[in-house]
Amino acid sequence: MSRVIEVLASKWFLSFLGIALLGVLVWVGGPLVAIGDSRPFEPVLTRALIAGGLFLIWAVAFVWSVIAARRRNAAMIEAIAAPEGPTPEDEEVDRLRERMVQALETLKRSRLGRGRQWLYQLPWYLMIGPPGAGKTTALINSGLDFPLAEDQAERRMRGIGGTRDCDWWFTDQAVLIDTAGRYTTQDSDGGVSSDGTAAGPGTRAGGRDRAGWQGFLELLKKHRPRQPVNGVLVCISLAEVALASAAERDAHARALRRRLRELTEQLDVRVPVYVLVTKADLLAGFTAFFDDLDAAGRAQVWGMTFPFDDEVESEGESKGESGSRSAGAVAHFDAEFDRLIDRLNARVIDRMHAEPDGERRALIHGFPAQMASVRAPLGDFLRQVFQPTRLAERPLLRGVYLTSGTQEGTPFDRLTGAMARSFGLDRATQPPMTGRGRAFFLADLLNRVVFAEAGVVTTDPAAARRRRLIRHAGFATAAVVAIACVAAWTVSYFGNSRLIDEAAAGIEEYRGAVTPFAETAVADDDLAELSPVLDRLRDVPTGAAETEAGLETPIDRGFGLDQAPTLSQGTVSAYHRALNRLFLPRLLVRLENQLRAAASPSDVSYTALKVYLMLGAQGPIEPEVIGAWMALDWQNRWPGEENAPLRAALQDHLAALLDRPIASVPLDGALVEQVRTLLASQPLAERVYARLVESPAATALPAWTPVDHAGPQAARVLVRRSGKRLSEGIPGIYTYDGFHNTFLPALEAEVRATAEEGWVLSEKTRALTDEEVAKLARDTLQLYYDDYVGIWNGLIADIDLAAFQSDTHAVESLNVLSSPRSPMVTLLKAVADETRLATPRGDATAGGGDTGQAGNGRPSGSERAGDAVALEAESRMQRQFGFSGRIASLLLRDAASDALAGGNGGGGKELPGAYVEERFKELDGFVTAGPGGQAPVDAIVDDLGQLYRAMSRGRMAVDGPGGGAAAEAELAGLAQQLSLDAGRAPDVMRGWAETIAERASSRTIGDTRARLNEAWALDGRDLCRTALAGRYPFDRGSRQDVKLDDFARIFAGGGILDGFFRKELAPYVETGGRRWSWRKINNADLGIPNAVLADFREAARIRDAFFPGGGTVPDIGFDLVPVSLTPSAARVVVEVNGQTAAYDHGPVRPMPLRWPGNGPQQVRVTFIGTDGTPAGGTSLTGPWALFRLIDRSEVRQIASDRFEVTFRAGQNAARFEVRAGSVLNPFSLDDLRSFSCPRRF
Repeated sequence: MSRVIEVLASKWFLSFLGIALLGVLVWVGGPLVAIGDSRPFEPVLTRALIAGGLFLIWAVAFVWSVIAARRRNAAMIEAIAAPEGPTPEDEEVDRLRERMVQALETLKRSRLGRGRQWLYQLPWYLMIGPPGAGKTTALINSGLDFPLAEDQAERRMRGIGGTRDCDWWFTDQAVLIDTAGRYTTQDSDGGVSSDGTAAGPGTRAGGRDRAGWQGFLELLKKHRPRQPVNGVLVCISLAEVALASAAERDAHARALRRRLRELTEQLDVRVPVYVLVTKADLLAGFTAFFDDLDAAGRAQVWGMTFPFDDEVESEGESKGESGSRSAGAVAHFDAEFDRLIDRLNARVIDRMHAEPDGERRALIHGFPAQMASVRAPLGDFLRQVFQPTRLAERPLLRGVYLTSGTQEGTPFDRLTGAMARSFGLDRATQPPMTGRGRAFFLADLLNRVVFAEAGVVTTDPAAARRRRLIRHAGFATAAVVAIACVAAWTVSYFGNSRLIDEAAAGIEEYRGAVTPFAETAVADDDLAELSPVLDRLRDVPTGAAETEAGLETPIDRGFGLDQAPTLSQGTVSAYHRALNRLFLPRLLVRLENQLRAAASPSDVSYTALKVYLMLGAQGPIEPEVIGAWMALDWQNRWPGEENAPLRAALQDHLAALLDRPIASVPLDGALVEQVRTLLASQPLAERVYARLVESPAATALPAWTPVDHAGPQAARVLVRRSGKRLSEGIPGIYTYDGFHNTFLPALEAEVRATAEEGWVLSEKTRALTDEEVAKLARDTLQLYYDDYVGIWNGLIADIDLAAFQSDTHAVESLNVLSSPRSPMVTLLKAVADETRLATPRGDATAGGGDTGQAGNGRPSGSERAGDAVALEAESRMQRQFGFSGRIASLLLRDAASDALAGGNGGGGKELPGAYVEERFKELDGFVTAGPGGQAPVDAIVDDLGQLYRAMSRGRMAVDGPGGGAAAEAELAGLAQQLSLDAGRAPDVMRGWAETIAERASSRTIGDTRARLNEAWALDGRDLCRTALAGRYPFDRGSRQDVKLDDFARIFAGGGILDGFFRKELAPYVETGGRRWSWRKINNADLGIPNAVLADFREAARIRDAFFPGGGTVPDIGFDLVPVSLTPSAARVVVEVNGQTAAYDHGPVRPMPLRWPGNGPQQVRVTFIGTDGTPAGGTSLTGPWALFRLIDRSEVRQIASDRFEVTFRAGQNAARFEVRAGSVLNPFSLDDLRSFSCPRRF
């Protein structure tokens, strides 16, 4: 298959397809081309010659390209292998060529790579580095495939001893050139020259190395001018960097820097450079640390790849340089190396834990530190090699990677070595490594990093320019010739070809998937396994899914070549054949299994038999009935959201099956007769009832669940005795809406349909009379009523209160149960609503005056009687309940006649739903509010609220003196009261209340009074008396005012008085009536005087009057409405703390004012005479100046929230109406006069 894909993706095949399409265009479109009346391309011979000429041109071009590629490959190989003439370095160049001869001869006949590329087309990589750096070892152990190596073992052995000149490694992905280390250092034979002197740069040895290096670069440039190499791998041993002296490192760095500069300048390209730090295994702990890695782990990359954008601002710029200089990618080294150390540290604990050997654990523990110790020398080395300068373009450093080809040699320990040197000791040596060597961190580095970036290298500008010009010229020529002629047909051809291929592939996939279902006889009903197979066939391109969607033809398949209609005939037909052959029989098997499982008439579904007969072509097809039945079955068989896609897919397949005539499938006649016999023994009313509750409309109704109707807090306090969830509920057909909107409206049609569908039971069909229909309807209703009552009673009996897990939980539960939205009460009210079937909801009466009871339907005219009265009552009831239809009229008329006769349903002709309502009458009366607005259940809720508050106080007061005993006594009394009140409740509420009473804790009475006195003395008794006593407004005759801050601190909500009352007294006080009273604790009086209680009640009224919004500062809003002004005054101005209200005999408008306001504490009334001059007035200062002004003026009370005040100044008088914002009027509050701070309790 891979070979086929390679062929299909090759350039020659794609070009062949293009020529073929052009030939098809000429052949098909030629007759359409007309020049005037001439059609030059219409003759068959002309079109055949043109098409043949196109194919001939393509064939010639193809053969020529193959021959040219072979010639280029052979020419390059021969040029490399053959000498060009004698040079002073012939011996060196000859040796360099010798190693290539045998491999190059093989290359003349070979191509490599995934696309069978010629040698020139593969990427070439150059490996450089000093001798002994491990270049050859890295290649041998890299895991690369060398397909041309006939004697690989010999190659490996020779490579281990060091590379003398160059080794050429040919892989299926790249050509790797392993250069001798002396080409990098250029110091071979540098010990002694031929004349006995030390070899230097000018000696013959050094010249020979340079000549070999320069000649090699010239060969690369000559035969690969555009991209001589795709990358350079710089190999340097970790030991040479870590253990060498600074001078030795500098020498290596300078040599590598020169070689890279020479390579860049001579090849005229900027190649990516990859630094391989080899022999990392010589660092102490390497082998032990990475010993746990498997082959994949050893193949991964260990190092750092730098970003292409290597313009990084240097942190260490030279002082002599002006401006900032780019530090290059090497600036990333330190940070990236630290990340490597962090990764090592993250593995230390796991590796030490997994290593049993103590000595190796020590090596593992120290390995990150060993690595950290080489950071500085390695970083210095890299910066010397790759630091940019002004004189040369910097190398494109792509990354630094640590590798290990084989584990040989003696590891070194930089840490202990440094310590030994500092103390003058000998360096401790480790034993040499033994065992089979393994390659670390090489395979992925070459395959996934280096080879993957073969295109990063730049090209020679001149060669690239020539190639670009040639390519653009060719493209432009081809575009001008071909685009205008073949674009549309090409697109359409390929689009339709792709469509055909995709359709064929889809059909093949379907054939493979449908094999397990190929049996002729179907005996299973496994639709879940079959559905994905049918999905594949339906979703095939041009299949039923696309056809039904009616999508427009895409542009890439148009222009008259669209094959979708032709293909769809086959794919859609295949899909419907599969539905009839595979899907339909399994539906019938499923129905047969359901019918066989029935042991009695009640177990048999009339609808199941009806659907079975329909699908077997023995009855009229009703898609709605079949779809609803199957949907219900699939919902029960595969419930939950996770199976929703399966159910939806089955529904789609069923709809497609019923959309066309279905195939005739033989049914099980014996089974049909058996089921018919069972159903025939079932009363007709039961059949009607079963069909109604199993109908699509009934099953589609949402279920009624406790969690949805008991409030959001239900799950905290309610549970199911059966263990079911509160989200599990009652089928929607057994609800008020289900009864009135689904069951009753469908009753008549279902009664008649069941009676008239004789073909289902093979019975004779006859039409029923209205009386027979009414009787059958009443029987069906009675079955429904019985189930309705049983289901709702079962639900109520299954609800229980959640057990108290702790005192805190008990308090929280009681808080929820006693809240205005108590889940317990909300649930009972919801149940009552659902069982009040004979009472209309909302404003359903159109005639007015109807109450919903049959007996109230009597018209006012006493002269009307008999049937006329019944008809009128029926009409009124029909408007109330919204019933319609003949059967509804009969039922309502019977109920109305019976009610008018005073039967109240005793004759069996009660209002529809009255039977159920009567069974839940007690519950309905318990939760329904009476004339006073209170329901009996409210007393239970009040008891629970008191119990909750008592338990809350008990938890907080248990540490106080005697507080625990008082709380216990209170709880005992409240629990007893709860039990007494619950004795008159329905059974379910009585059980719940008794449960709560039993769980409530009881406490004993203690020294509550002493505790209250202590608390009052601590909380503010002295401040209350000091701040209020002898001060206005509490002492009217006093000239001293109560400070507003003190007033707020004492009377504000949460202040001294309110806070003390809420915290200490509220549990013992009845505040519901007009007068507060002490609550007895276990029939015992606390003995606190009533006067104390009166003081706190007055304080509460003062709080409500002066702090209406619950704020912490007084804030009174009121309106000043002018009533009259004496004629002698033209205008009166009232100023209240910076707020002004004026009246000048004009229109009367309320003037809003606030006290105390934010202005100066001053109140002033000023009269303006008719001449415009002041004519007297009054002015007072102080926080209570407004109240003092009102006290000194004439006041006439109008209502609790309104009074008139008259301000006088001489003969001038102004009367205003003061309208307070509340009936609790602060300006006329007697509590201000009578209040005094409590002394003792």
